[in-house]
Amino acid sequence: MSKPKLPQFPPSFLLLQQEGELMSSCLGLGLSEIRAAHVHNKGAFYAAMFNFSAGMERLLKVIFIIDHMLENQLQAPTRKQLKAYGHGLADLYEKCAEIASKRKISFAGRNALDAIDQDLIKLLSDFSQISRYHNLDALSASAKTEDPLVCWQKLISAVLSTDVPKKKREKAIAHGAELGSVLEKNSLTIMHGLDGNPLTTTDAVTIPSLHELASPFIVLRLIKLLSMMRDVLTEVSHSAYKLRNRIPPFPQMQEYLEWVLDDPQYVLRKKKWP
Repeated sequence: MSKPKLPQFPPSFLLLQQEGELMSSCLGLGLSEIRAAHVHNKGAFYAAMFNFSAGMERLLKVIFIIDHMLENQLQAPTRKQLKAYGHGLADLYEKCAEIASKRKISFAGRNALDAIDQDLIKLLSDFSQISRYHNLDALSASAKTEDPLVCWQKLISAVLSTDVPKKKREKAIAHGAELGSVLEKNSLTIMHGLDGNPLTTTDAVTIPSLHELASPFIVLRLIKLLSMMRDVLTEVSHSAYKLRNRIPPFPQMQEYLEWVLDDPQYVLRKKKWP
């Protein structure tokens, strides 16, 4: 008996399949690094921004590519056309909102988001374009953006005030003060905060706990944003079925984001993503 002939998938299918693996890995690594980041693990903040901003940019551009293919007889956009969508994540996010509106999908544009979510997108957008070079630029006094770690500190403070239960904040602060008062008698602390200012011993033992309280809620906010983007990706990917092609031109790309679950209890518990 002869073997059945295997389908020949077009290059667009295979390339987007690989892109799906890449964007999913970047987003998952970024979220995991946010959960690991605190004042004594500053490298995790950078790793989080590198990976999540790259994954989010790729996700948004995949949406644009598929939307363009659907409206242009399955022709992928040129490099020039793709660049025309913009470079910063903030601009790309707004373009995604336009596609969602065109396809009648519920999606909150930036102006509909609260101040914290807007700042979060701006932080990632700035990092993906300029501020990832802040440390090197600042050495020559040519830094054009605020230190991303300072932005993180402001973001964490806002999340602590808005999202984290007051009792948990107060407990962490009280425990830190008690432990710090004991350690200060027999120790010298030479450490610096996210803003570069020296930390007291009490700061050094309290701030990591506060960061650990805030990080799950930051991840939850990002998951909510990803959920909206995944819904747009689902809609454009499902449109492949309407084409009635024997071999689909692109995968069901939302399958690479099956782990994006807008379930607060699940998200707040989870430390390793996806």
